[in-house]
Amino acid sequence: MKPPSAPRLLLISEHFAPSTGATAQLMSDLARGLHQRGWRLTVLTATPGAPLEFPVVRLNGPARGDAAAVGVLSKALQGVRFLLGSLLWCLRWGRPGDGVLIVSNPPFIGLLGPLIRLGRGLPYVFVFQDLFPRSAVLSGVLPAAGPLAVLWRGLMAAVCGRSSQTVVLSQAMEARLRRDLGRQLPLTVIHNWAVERGNGSRREHSRFAREHGYAERFSVQYSGNFGRLHDLLTLLEAARLLRQEPIQFVFIGGGAKQGQIEAYHRGFALTNVLQLPYQPRRRLPESQAACDLAAIGLIPGAEDTVAPCKFYGILASGRGVLLIARHSCDLAQLVLREGCGLVVEPGEAAELAERLQALSRHPDQVREMGERSLRLYQERFGLERSLARYEAVLQQLLERAG
Repeated sequence: MKPPSAPRLLLISEHFAPSTGATAQLMSDLARGLHQRGWRLTVLTATPGAPLEFPVVRLNGPARGDAAAVGVLSKALQGVRFLLGSLLWCLRWGRPGDGVLIVSNPPFIGLLGPLIRLGRGLPYVFVFQDLFPRSAVLSGVLPAAGPLAVLWRGLMAAVCGRSSQTVVLSQAMEARLRRDLGRQLPLTVIHNWAVERGNGSRREHSRFAREHGYAERFSVQYSGNFGRLHDLLTLLEAARLLRQEPIQFVFIGGGAKQGQIEAYHRGFALTNVLQLPYQPRRRLPESQAACDLAAIGLIPGAEDTVAPCKFYGILASGRGVLLIARHSCDLAQLVLREGCGLVVEPGEAAELAERLQALSRHPDQVREMGERSLRLYQERFGLERSLARYEAVLQQLLERAG
């Protein structure tokens, strides 16, 4: 599907290529996919980098370091700067007929939508990567009640209510947003996808696992952002309980809870815990295949606030899912229904240790989980399916802009 006579789409995302963060890689995939399908687009981002095959306006000047490593206040100030820079650019360079796709990093970037609609008459689609302000409340950044929380909920209700469509990443997020902000909001669900997938090799044959010395050990991998809404402690405590067993725990990435891994590693002298930095995208097919099970951890309450994009990479890599989350959540029910992994409640480290120990002695069961994961991804998810959904939403946006 191509837009008629190529009006322009402005894609606004603080994080973009060449950043290794999940939002950056997903939005880079989306932009390239739309460009290849004939869409005329311009990207506004705060990420420095080289020119690409389509126009990219890189605001905010030189590199500012690893966003995952800076504090909350610093990230907020960077976000405000990006919001103001994007607003000024759109007010100066936005043209009648343009449509705007705004990605919720930073969370309050959604405020840009009503402002450019008022100032330049530009319609917009807003994409929630996580549900703000609920995500900030759960992580302790905002109070659960009081004038500030009420103000933010009101502002986000205005952002969603004035959008052409608001995109959320799961049915659970849609239900939560309707409960919190209003049932009449124009919402649509578009799933994320695997930015890369494991190369199909088994862990014992993996070059990545051999390089890091665990090719001969049953391994559990947690790869990606160690964020405030993620549960790492259950996995780390299971590693402590299993420290005498031939089971390797591999953490790849960075983020706010990185200190928990370092504290467990040092405090308990855990030789079965390996911590590695984010891997370049070219190595993701190797790293994602270098495990037996791949883990996702969500603190209670986060299940309908975020949709972990690592889930799709795990499925596409043909690996069993280890989900640490409440059994009642949609993601847990999907994993259990499809038989593609195991689910353990947050805090149940002893149960997790027991189940991992049992699975390490039954490799056939683990391989069957991985086969079901891959089949589920092929049948229900993937970039092409999501691109088609975005195209339909954006086509309506540009028709409205015209």
